[in-house]
Amino acid sequence: MAVAYVFLFRYLGTYGAGQYQFVLSYVTIFGIVIDFGVQQYIIKKMSEEPEHQKRYFHNFIAIEAVLAIIVYSALTLISYLNHYDPVVYHAILISGLGMVSIGLTYPFLAVMSANHDLRKVAFINFMNSLINVIFIFSAVIFEKYIVFLVTSQVVFGITSLILYYQFVKKHLQKPAVLSAFTNIDWKLIKTVLRAAAPFALLVGFSTIYNRIDTVLIYRILGPDQTGLYSSAYKFFDLIGFFPSVVSFSLYPIFAGLMVRNEMTQVRETIEKYFRFLIALALPIGVGGSLLALPIIIVLAGEQFISAAPVLAILVWAPAILISYIVANSLVISQLTRFAVIITSINMVINVAGNIVLLPILGIKAAAIMTVISEAIQALLYIYFVKTKIADFAVARFLWKPVIASAVMGVVIWFGRAYIQNVFIFDWPAVALSALNLIVLMVVGAVVYGGVLAILKFFKADDMVFVKSLVKRA
Repeated sequence: MAVAYVFLFRYLGTYGAGQYQFVLSYVTIFGIVIDFGVQQYIIKKMSEEPEHQKRYFHNFIAIEAVLAIIVYSALTLISYLNHYDPVVYHAILISGLGMVSIGLTYPFLAVMSANHDLRKVAFINFMNSLINVIFIFSAVIFEKYIVFLVTSQVVFGITSLILYYQFVKKHLQKPAVLSAFTNIDWKLIKTVLRAAAPFALLVGFSTIYNRIDTVLIYRILGPDQTGLYSSAYKFFDLIGFFPSVVSFSLYPIFAGLMVRNEMTQVRETIEKYFRFLIALALPIGVGGSLLALPIIIVLAGEQFISAAPVLAILVWAPAILISYIVANSLVISQLTRFAVIITSINMVINVAGNIVLLPILGIKAAAIMTVISEAIQALLYIYFVKTKIADFAVARFLWKPVIASAVMGVVIWFGRAYIQNVFIFDWPAVALSALNLIVLMVVGAVVYGGVLAILKFFKADDMVFVKSLVKRA
């Protein structure tokens, strides 16, 4: 996937990349209404009441179908009234159809998640990546533009519906999808929508503070600056995929443990994941900041080089996200009201900060506000989990990765200058940047792992847990 974006950024340039990323972010914000937070609530209820899964599944489909029609109509009207460039407007309409088709997969995904059947979900996600890659390379080869690119979402949505329909038969025997519209339980739907409202606000606020920066940059600074920012943000998307998968897989696990009141197991699970995720997050932040320039050159090309300082800041957002993703799963599952309050405050801070700082600091402002938002979310989520659910250890898992990351950072800092002075080749900037990345990433990983070993961070059963973590992800 990353390789495909290497070619795409070079093909689209800053202006085209800006238009493309704007369309995706714009449609994503509308897409939150299709889910309306129902998915999180339904997964929770299916995990708690497995005998009623089919009933929840059918009514979820009915809800999604109605919401999809309403949201797509609103998207079309609002986009028309905003008088966007014709190519952007048409891309929004096609991407919106993709949003609708993907939204209709949510009831199937809820069944798969509640039954911990995530291997098939991973397969469908792989199909999504494959379809996206095919469309990207086709666009580059046949010189197509963003309307063609967003068509991949429609293809993926339809493909996912076909595959999910086959997969859920294992858990529901006869899904009988069409009967969902003839046997609607209005009382249940009313209950679901009322109960899902906090999840809807949570998902909505979270999506807005994650995507509104791109929309604001497009409006305030234009497509070129949006393109530069999107090249840095794409690194966030690529890295952020891992914690989102971990969070999604842990959500039904914690829901089941909490309903059975197995609090010792809850605390032990938090600590196991937190220990490894913090050890993964810190080197990503340190290494990503120090290697931002070669990363941007390799990922997007020399025309995006102005985005390197933005990436040096923005890379800390996925690092922070990785570190608190376990707390995120628990807060969303068990402390939804607190999650809504925290995320709503974050959204206001993020939007206000972008509006004020974008004209002053440019796209660096968006990166700063994204990191601040993630930091606020992390601190408050960890605090509420510790005080209201399980008082898990933090400091004793933190200091060893901090020391190892600091040593790794010093080595990379001096290693950059050494490589530039010793390896003097008449190579293109991309090749030299790739050499820097490969050498420094390998050296950094060895140093980081070595320091952790010296500090006796690793335990006897760690390899078993790491294998299970990778398998789950």
